[in-house]
Amino acid sequence: MPASQGLKKLYFKMLPYVPMFGLGLYIIVYALSAADYPGGSINYPNAEAYSFYHNFLCDTMDPNNLVGTKNEARFMAIFSHLILSISMMCFFAILPNIFNRKNRNTMLIRTFGVACMTAFIFMYTEYHDAIVTITGVLGTMALIPFFIELKNYNNKGIKQVAYLCYALSIVVFFSFETKVGFYHLPFFQKITFVVDAVWVFWTCRIVIKQNKIAMTIID
Repeated sequence: MPASQGLKKLYFKMLPYVPMFGLGLYIIVYALSAADYPGGSINYPNAEAYSFYHNFLCDTMDPNNLVGTKNEARFMAIFSHLILSISMMCFFAILPNIFNRKNRNTMLIRTFGVACMTAFIFMYTEYHDAIVTITGVLGTMALIPFFIELKNYNNKGIKQVAYLCYALSIVVFFSFETKVGFYHLPFFQKITFVVDAVWVFWTCRIVIKQNKIAMTIID
């Protein structure tokens, strides 16, 4: 087997594992950063520790908290965010592989999905609010062709989880942009993350199973 073909086969085999491993690593590294966060949220600026209910996930990436205390957890938090971003880039790279055919829709899913997660990398910068809007638009552009293809997909479970993920994401985006229900948004954001993680793991398992079948046929 030529070296290039062997590398391609290894890439084909290993890529679906990256999002699963990455999400697990993200949770661990993020938890470490949250433990070092000096406290304070938009709901309770004078809090002295990270609050699962009141802090947004991105709060730990700010240079200072809301009362001006230097955030020593920032480096670790940004590192965890980069892990998440790369993991989700890989997820969107493999997402179209659950479908048996390749067409314009699957190309758009991969292109806009990876672009969305590339923009997501810069969420830790001062342009955070603009990045939220950009990722919302790019994410929707990736998911519209995804849902077009999904309507004929025979796995009802993954379809329901995917629809739920998008519905929750719309609620999060709407609340962030309009400030309606903003007090509860940090907690709701984490619920959405858990459901998204279920979708990611389930999708990766489907792709891994399909890859094993495909590689068996190739061999």
